[in-house]
Formats: sequence, structure tokens, C-alpha cells
Amino acid sequence: MPLSTIRNTLSSCKMINLTNERTGMIYIIIAGIIWGLGGVVGQYVLQYKHLDAAWIISIRLWIPGVILLTLCYRKHKKAIFNPLKTPRELMILLFFSVVGIMNSQLSYFLAIQYSNAATATILQYLYPVVIAIILAFYLKKRPSFALIISIILALVGAFCLVTDGSIDKITLPPKAIIFGALCVVGSVAYTLSPIPLLQRYNTTTIAGWGMLFGGIILNCFHPFWHISGIIDFASVISIIFIVLVTGMIAFLLYLIGVKLLGSSKGSILATIEPLAAAFFSVVILHVDFNIVDWIGAACIIAMIVILAKNKV
Repeated sequence: MPLSTIRNTLSSCKMINLTNERTGMIYIIIAGIIWGLGGVVGQYVLQYKHLDAAWIISIRLWIPGVILLTLCYRKHKKAIFNPLKTPRELMILLFFSVVGIMNSQLSYFLAIQYSNAATATILQYLYPVVIAIILAFYLKKRPSFALIISIILALVGAFCLVTDGSIDKITLPPKAIIFGALCVVGSVAYTLSPIPLLQRYNTTTIAGWGMLFGGIILNCFHPFWHISGIIDFASVISIIFIVLVTGMIAFLLYLIGVKLLGSSKGSILATIEPLAAAFFSVVILHVDFNIVDWIGAACIIAMIVILAKNKV
């Protein structure tokens, strides 16, 4: 093969890779912005339309769950039922569904209800450092310098958000702190618990079952036909956005983006979510987000970037 042909082939491959990376970056950034805006829309329907958080999450789980499983069935047929066939895998799936997906999403919306979308989203993003600490203990590794710096940044960031920089008082409502902490626990479970299943099954299938089971369980306590709060045109549009756009479309965009770009770079780009939540909270809902809050947000975002770049 002539040398010029080889050079042209390599050049074409590089162009394809660059195109894939750019596409992946765009998808992840759009997903992060949608998720950030979704938190603000959630705050709007919770605090202005007085809708129930559990009711919102119940439909946000089972409707996308049904849609995702339907899409998976068209491609994989009866194979989508394989994770349900063994008791061990079914228990892992239920744990992932209840403690992971349902808990993280419900706690997140309750944290929003008692504070605001920006604060709740930023608190949620403490979960990567918790995962890094758990993995360090599990693998019996000495904490790296990057992990130590990340822990310090996480503590400083959380301190700024919870106290507004004041040592002698807590400005964030206690319920917001509790649900923010539960959201972190849920996000850790959401990330770690399905690993054995994801090694064997399609990601979208596992996510679909997790959403569906969580939605069914939550509907036992808050049936979707029992509606409380103000239902008008703005409420309906907001619910559609929360359920379909943030609950499914953004999720699929993120999965495609990570596949094209890689998980490490994807994790870094996903930090646009708390920034988007803070920006939209201030611009749309006029949330009071002071300089100390921005410093806290910057610390937590820096923590995420360090963990992702160093693969701690």
C-alpha cells in the first residue's frame, strides 16, 4: 500500500475520532444543561404549584421505565427479562431500584423542596468523593494526594453551602441537609450497586427495570392518579419536561455521549449540571445565591474534576 494512502487513511480515522469526540461532548453538555434546568423546573412545581415530590418521582420513574424497556424489547426481545430470572440478580436489581434510583431522585426533589435546585444539585455532587473513599477502603489502597485534596474541597464546599461561611450557625434548613445526605447515599448506591448487572446486561435494560420497579413501589404509597397541588398548563408542561426530557432524553444523550467520549471526560463535562442549576435558579427563580455559595459550588466542581482526571 502506498505511503500516501496510509497517511490519508490515518488522517480519516483521526477526523472520525475528533467528530465522535465533539458529538459526545455536545451530547453530554446538553444532557447536563437539561438536568440542571430540570432541577429548577422541579423547584417551580414544588414551591409554586405545590405538587407532591413523591407523586412527581413516581411518574418520573415508571413512565420512562416503560418506554426504555419497550425500546429495549424491540432490539433484544425476551433477553430483557434475563436479569429477573435469578434471585441474586433480582435482589441486586431491586436494591439498585429502591436504594439507588428511587431514593436518590426522591431525596433530591425533597432537598429542592426545602432549599433550592442549585443547592440540592451541588450537594448531590458530593457523591463521587464518597465513592472514591469507599473504593480506597475496599481496595485497601492508601489515599492518594488527589483524593485527600478532593476530600478537603468537598468539606469546604459543603461547609460553605450549609453555613454560608459562618462557623456559629447553619443557614440551610435541617430537612434540606438530611435529604441532601440521603441523595448522596442514593447516588452512591445508584453508581456502585448495578456493576455486577452491567457486566452482563445492557445498560438501558437495567436502567429501565430500575425505573419501573421504583415507580411501581412508589405508586403503592403515592398513586399517580391521586393528584395534589395546582394543575394548570404551566404545571403540565413542567411535568412533561421533568418526566420525559430530563428523565429519559437527557439520560439517553448522556449514555451516547459517554460511549463516544469516554467515562472520564464525560464525568468532567457533566459538572455543567450544578453550574446550570445555579445559573437557572438565579436567572429564572431569582434564588439568592451569594459569593460564599459560589465558592462552595466551585470547590465541589473542582473536586469532581480532580477525581475524574486522576481516576481516583
